[in-house]
Amino acid sequence: MYAANCARCHGAQGIGGIGPSLVDVAATFPDVENQITFVSNGGGGMPRFGDILSDADIREVVTYTREAFR
Repeated sequence: MYAANCARCHGAQGIGGIGPSLVDVAATFPDVENQITFVSNGGGGMPRFGDILSDADIREVVTYTREAFR
C-alpha cells in the first residue's frame, strides 16, 4: 500500500523527496486519528487520499508509517 501510494513522494524508506520525511511521523501526529484525517483530507501539497483509498487502506498505510519509520 505504501509503495503504491506514498513512496513516490516520501521515498521508499520514508526519508522524503518531493514530500517530507516520515521518519518519526508519530511525533508529528501524536494522535493517530489526526494523521488519518490528514492523509484522508490532504493539505500543504499532499493530495487527498480519501477520494482514492478506502478508510481501511488509509488506516493500514498510517499504521505502517508509524511502525516502519521510527
